[in-house]
Amino acid sequence: MASAEMYHEVSDPTLETTVDGSNVLSPGATTTVGVLVRNTGEVEVDGPTDRFERTVQSLSLRPGAALSTTVTVKSGSAPLTVRTGEQAVAPIAVDSMQRVPIELEVDEEATPGTYRLPVEMTYRYLDRLHIDEDDTTTYYETKTVERSLIVRVESAAQFEVVSVTGDGLTEGGDGEVQATVRNTGTETASNAALRLHATDWLTPRSSNAGIGTLDPNETATATFRVGVNDVSAGDHAVRFSLRYDDANGVVSETPVHTGTVTTGEGPQFSVKTSAEALYVDSTGVVTLTVRNTGDTTAQNARVQLRESSPLVPVSGSASLGDLAPGETATAPLRIEVGDVAAGEYPLSAVIKRDDSFGDPVTSEVRTGTVTANEGPEFAVNASAEALYVDSTGAVTLTVRNTGDTTAQNARVQLRESSPLVPVSGSASLGDLAPGETATTRLRVEMSDRALAGEYPLSIVVKRDDAFNNPVVTEPLSVGVDVGPERTFETSSAGSASAGSTTTVSFEVTNSGEAPMRNAVVRLNADSPFETDDDTAYVGRLEPGESATVQFTVSVDGAATPKAYALDTTVAFDNAFNRRVVTDVESTELRVEAGSGGLLAAIINTLSDLIGL
Repeated sequence: MASAEMYHEVSDPTLETTVDGSNVLSPGATTTVGVLVRNTGEVEVDGPTDRFERTVQSLSLRPGAALSTTVTVKSGSAPLTVRTGEQAVAPIAVDSMQRVPIELEVDEEATPGTYRLPVEMTYRYLDRLHIDEDDTTTYYETKTVERSLIVRVESAAQFEVVSVTGDGLTEGGDGEVQATVRNTGTETASNAALRLHATDWLTPRSSNAGIGTLDPNETATATFRVGVNDVSAGDHAVRFSLRYDDANGVVSETPVHTGTVTTGEGPQFSVKTSAEALYVDSTGVVTLTVRNTGDTTAQNARVQLRESSPLVPVSGSASLGDLAPGETATAPLRIEVGDVAAGEYPLSAVIKRDDSFGDPVTSEVRTGTVTANEGPEFAVNASAEALYVDSTGAVTLTVRNTGDTTAQNARVQLRESSPLVPVSGSASLGDLAPGETATTRLRVEMSDRALAGEYPLSIVVKRDDAFNNPVVTEPLSVGVDVGPERTFETSSAGSASAGSTTTVSFEVTNSGEAPMRNAVVRLNADSPFETDDDTAYVGRLEPGESATVQFTVSVDGAATPKAYALDTTVAFDNAFNRRVVTDVESTELRVEAGSGGLLAAIINTLSDLIGL
């Protein structure tokens, strides 16, 4: 059995402390100082080192290292407060170090000088090993040592916030913060600039204000433009620091100091809404009454509507002027209502004003309700007058306002709906009160390709809204009766001999359903006929009435004996004194063989002239 070997580590860790970087502190300042903890010890082993080294390596031991180290810095007699408590430090091997940050707050009235800060450190370390053939035993010790740090407090400029005032500090706008500060330190602050720090409720527009040189006990005032965020009226903290050049030309900055400033409620608004002549599918008026319920005058106030379907602003904004606390202003605005059901609808608006710098501040959305009523409604009846196929007639329209409001400047308009074509397509009805009717007569033309019967007539009714803008109904359809085309019939014109000139006569009968006024029959004589007398005046021809007309016709001597057709039309005035010409009808004229040719024809003609 091999004998056991005992190794003694005869050197403990040796920990020393120094300040990392500058150890200079300023009265009233809070500074983070880095403390370097260095292990300057050595490792000495009593016994064979080879076996010791193998064991240390296999067991990951750290001989000579300071383990589980804690560092505590105390203020001692120094005029400061150590804000950092006990701190744990990572293992510190021989000839290595760890940095420990310590926060020190120096008293504002601290006397310049050099001070020693006690440092207490506690650590564990490997004291010895016991190694035999089968096992290894480690022995650790815990030790507490005391060291110190040297710091120096130097003269410095310090300041206090003497007073803070505000102007125009209301929610949502820009205002001013004015701060007066005093140098309470022992050193002159050169090139001094007061800095305003942002907070949750305050956003500096200009965060630094130069105040020049500030000697001890001297005061200076700086003004800052600030934006006020979401904040209630009352006292709120504002934070400042002073940046300056010290006596050595080094740029320094004091700790943050806090003052208090009062914010106001500012202009606040209530909005009431009412409607005038507001109807669905038209433009009307909403009146907004705005009251300043706040504690500050609203400069250059104006109201602006927000679109909220089915309400669409037409004139969406209006100026209210300056509104003092408790003052009201009224703004009528035009608004368009969509084609929706009558009822109450929400109306949204915002109030804008100018802050003390003339920049706009917008209120939260204010919502009220307005009622959109049914506008005038219309019922239309139509009847036809002298309306026939292929002619111009009349329709009589009776329009009734079935709604509950007066229709201003109502007028009716025909729309072309084949085979009916408007001739005089519109007429004024005037103002129509609820339940009132108006009648008008319009001319329409009927296509010549239509058949007699009932046809739909498309009509719209227009009216003016409260702003004299036209409002048009959906097309309304009414049926009108159209009579058959104006027709006539003719009897036979008899016969004429070839080569003769003779007077022919025949009857013209009005076979239509309406009278023909100022009727004139026209004869169109084609070969083998000629005539210099092609029209015959008939006058008024009632339905079913006949009239006899005469024409002088010359027949070519070479004409073949047979029955020929003479093209005949009737021109007459309709009910609107418009000249109408019928379709062509054929009038029969038979040609018989002549008895003397050209000579006989001449003799017959002379006989007619002298009455032989």
